[in-house]
Order: sequence, then structure tokens, then C-alpha cells
Amino acid sequence: MTTAPATTAPETSRPVGLARAAIGLAQGFVLYLLFEKRAFTDPLIHTAAFLIVALVPVLAISSLGHLRAALLALWCALAAVALAVIGVHAAWRETRLLQSPQLAPLWPDMLPLVCFFSLAILFIGHALVLAAAHDKRRLASYATHFDIAWKLFIQLVFSGFFTGALFLALWLGASLFGLVKLRFLESLMESPLFVAPVLCCAFACALHLTDVRPAIVHGIRNLLLVLMSWLLPVATLLIGGFVVCLPFTGLDALWATRHATVALLAANALLVVLINAAWQNGAMGDAVAPVVRLAARVACALPLPLSAIAIHALALRVGDHGWTPDRIFAAAALLVSAIYALGYLFAAIDKGGWLRRVAPVNLVAAYAAIAVLLALLTPIADPARIAVDSQVARLESGAVGADKFDYHFLKAESRRYGVAALLRIKEGKTGPQAALAAERATRLLADQPGDDGFPQHTVKAAEQLTVWPASARLPASFPLSTWKVNTGVPRCLTDPNAHCDVFPIDFDDDGKDELLLMASNSYDEPVVFSEGARGRWTVSARLSGMTSCAPFADLLKRGDYRLVAPRTRQIVVAGLPVEMDMAATPVLETCTSLINTLNAREK
Repeated sequence: MTTAPATTAPETSRPVGLARAAIGLAQGFVLYLLFEKRAFTDPLIHTAAFLIVALVPVLAISSLGHLRAALLALWCALAAVALAVIGVHAAWRETRLLQSPQLAPLWPDMLPLVCFFSLAILFIGHALVLAAAHDKRRLASYATHFDIAWKLFIQLVFSGFFTGALFLALWLGASLFGLVKLRFLESLMESPLFVAPVLCCAFACALHLTDVRPAIVHGIRNLLLVLMSWLLPVATLLIGGFVVCLPFTGLDALWATRHATVALLAANALLVVLINAAWQNGAMGDAVAPVVRLAARVACALPLPLSAIAIHALALRVGDHGWTPDRIFAAAALLVSAIYALGYLFAAIDKGGWLRRVAPVNLVAAYAAIAVLLALLTPIADPARIAVDSQVARLESGAVGADKFDYHFLKAESRRYGVAALLRIKEGKTGPQAALAAERATRLLADQPGDDGFPQHTVKAAEQLTVWPASARLPASFPLSTWKVNTGVPRCLTDPNAHCDVFPIDFDDDGKDELLLMASNSYDEPVVFSEGARGRWTVSARLSGMTSCAPFADLLKRGDYRLVAPRTRQIVVAGLPVEMDMAATPVLETCTSLINTLNAREK
């Protein structure tokens, strides 16, 4: 059995269409003023204004013809206030408190993430508001929520596709005219004053066209859901098989991946989407194939063990290393995932109807998602603030020593909260080793970044570097160094998700170890670092040709190597030494010999 869509075309579509096009043009012009004319130079105001101008007009365009004028104005005003708070906080938290007491606002590094989360909040909230207005009650029926949410999703996707296609068509036209020396369209395409209003107006018109043809959107939605529902048995078989195998394989291999929580959350998200694609609004009944119905009921029981394992994995990481922003985002996602897991389990064991409890679970999860995202994007549960408090508490309690504490995390990855914490640590009153902590904090605060425009990163020594042999210790000054991308250093020094093996070796026989870094699962060549004045580390040599020679790293880890003097003397021309590198053929032969040697020893 199928039900008619709850959404209908807005009345007086022509005036509504003209109003929507006008809003799109105005939105594009204001965006042009924000970015090209710098209408606001203060990042606090600029970020808030950008979020409001980018998202609130879309709400107004979508609401025209569906909401009364008073309700439309109230909803847009409420959204604007929320976005203003989110935008101001996003820029404010970027402020660095260094040696100067003055605050210097910076552009928010996490603006793309803020935009994505803000869009998610408004999407869920807009679906709830339109559904309530359609049913003329505060809490609409689930069927209305389902129809409107999917309609909005399809509208946004197709409107974005239409806008992108129009942009490509305009560029193609400009290129064609350019072939015959007519440059007027190229000049227009290079002008933001033309491009921004045109694209925003195109997006508004696309929203209008998909809104006045609800039958087409309804048909596309049904086709998409049917296709997705047939993926459910496959996903259930694979994920269910994974869960069944865990008691036999153990969890050690899962923990070793270092991203178990993310993978399990992704599996949960996939199951939730596919379950809802099969269940839809609950009115399909016997129209759903028996194998899909069975898969849906089994799939409803899988999020609980997946969520439990993910929570355990996250708890282990937090217990060992404390909270970080990434772990707080994961915890927030697990909170919403737990709501789905528990609710869907009760839906699976309910025999009063086919998964009838899915509807209230989805509504509760929607409101929970809005609350969680708002908390993360405001000071209520700012991940950087919580992470800094956690890490500093570990230092104060002695859970981590001052010589192993991750100071660079406070300076480089915790925004204003982390730098403020470094200033407190600098006072020498934090933890059992307060003096050492103060010295490290003072040194890091004094190390100002350059102005060459390269993004900078400081490595998480405890998580990204493995020192060989295990008895060796990483020099205390190395984790305090700041590295820049695109400067030839291994990826583990510029990417928080990359890993390197480190071998302290005294290459120049001066009684002081250099550091040989070999990136794991990467094509970066091994690099040797030497420590200079004031504890600054620089690249002193590269081992070209050993990039993909796995036995080389294996033998180094075993300690199966020795240092010998070079067989070829160095050449110096006009007082400048010229480096001599191995030729390609000897390098390949060396790697092949290493493979043969390693295989022979293993036998």
C-alpha cells in the first residue's frame, strides 16, 4: 500500500517563483559584497554574516508558499540568531593569546565543518517546521515528516546539480565565444558581481521548479528508496558477518587500525539509512519483498553491538590519552548512534507491527542531533575547550609527565583555549613537574611561526611516532618542532592521521643521535633529521630509492644494521660540497638483496 505525498505545490506559484528568484539575486549580491568588497572586516562579524547570508535565504525560498508570513519571518529570524551565535563563536575560538594581551581574531580554520553542521541543523529543523505547518500541529505525523524530509533532500541535491551544470554551460559558452575573439562572456564569468547573483538565482529557481512539481520529486524518491532498500540484505549480511566473526578473531586487530570508532560509526550510519529506505513511512506493508523485510528486522539488531564496540574503543583511547576534539566529535556521534541502536533493537523485537517503533526513534534522534550539533558549535560543548580541560587535568594529576605532555596540541590544535592553557602552565603551578612544564610551555610560546603562508603542524609524538628500538627515547625537543606542509618532510609531521617509524642513529659519529624517519604506508622517502641550535631540527639527508623497500624498515627494526664510512670521497667544488646519490640500478639491486636476505633468515 502506498500513500500520497504529504507535500503539495505552493499556491500562486508564479508570484512565489518571482519572489524566490528575487531572493536568490539579492543573496548573490550580498555574498559578493561580503567577499569582494569586504563589507565586514572583523572576522567575528564576517563569519556570522556569511553563515546567515548563505543559509537563511535558502530557508526563506523553501518556505515561501508553505508557511504563513508571520511563521516564515519567525523561523528565519530564529535561524539567523542561531547562525550568528555559531559564526561568532567559530571565529572567536580561533583567537590566539600569545605574548601580547591583545586578542587577534583569525579566520576560522574549521569554517567548512561549521557550514556542514549548520546545514545539517537547518535541514532537520526545516523539515520539522514544514511538517508541523503542513499538519497544523506542533508534532506532525511521521508520514509527513518522512515525505517532507526526503523532498527537501532531493530538492537540494538536484538544485545543486542544476547550478553546477549551469556554471559549466556558461564556461563552455565563454570558451566558444573566445575561439572567435569575442571575450564579453569570459569577462562576465571572471566577474564575481555577475557569477554570484546568477548562480544563487539559478539555485533558487531550481528549488522552485522542484517544489511546483511534487509528483516528479515523489517518483524520484520512490525509485531511489527501492534501489537503496535492495542494498539492505547485502549490507546486513556483510556487517552481520563481521559482528559474528568478532568473538573468534578478537578485538586486537580492530584496535590496531587506530580508526575503529570511525569505521563502526560509518557502518551504523549505513544501516540506519538503508533500514529507513526499506521501511520508508511504515505504510508499505506487504509491498516490501520478504527478504528485505527480514533483512530490515535483522539489521535493526546490529547497531547495538556496533555502538557498544565503538564506545569501548573510544573509552580505551580516552583512558590512555585523554580527550581530543576528534574523540569528542566521535562521542557526540556515538550518543546519537546509541539512540538509534537501542530504539531499533526494541523495534526489531516488537511483534505488534512491522518495525512500528522506528518512527518515534527517528524523531527522537532528529531532535537529539539538533541539540548535539548546537552544543558542539557553541561554548556549551566546544570540543577544543573540553579537550584542553582533559589534557591539562592529566598533567595536573600526574597521569602524564611534563616530559611527555603534548604541548603542541595546546598551541596548534586547541585554538584560544589551548594557548590560554599554555599561558597558565607557563606560570609554573601545574602538575608535579610544574617547573619543567613551565619551561616547555615558555619555549613553545616563544617559537612563533613564519609568514611564508604554509600551513603548520606539530606532530603528536605519542600517537604518530613509534621509536625503535623500544628502549630508545625520542629527543624532547623534536615533538616541540613545528612543521610545514609541502616542504619535503614526511607526511607524519604534517598530517595528524599519518604515522612514522623513528630510528635514533648517530650517523655522523659526533656522540649525538640523528633521527631517521620512515613513513608507514606511504611513498614518502626516508629522511634523516639533525638537531641544530636551540633544539631546531632540520633535514640533513634523504635515503632515495628506499621509499617502497619494506625489508629495509624490517631489518632496521630488528637492529640488523651497522654504520660504515662511505666508500666514495665527497667532492667539493669552489668550497661547496656536492652530494653524491646512489644510482637507480644499485638501489634496486640493494632492495632485492634485502628481500632475499630477509626471506633466507626467516626460513
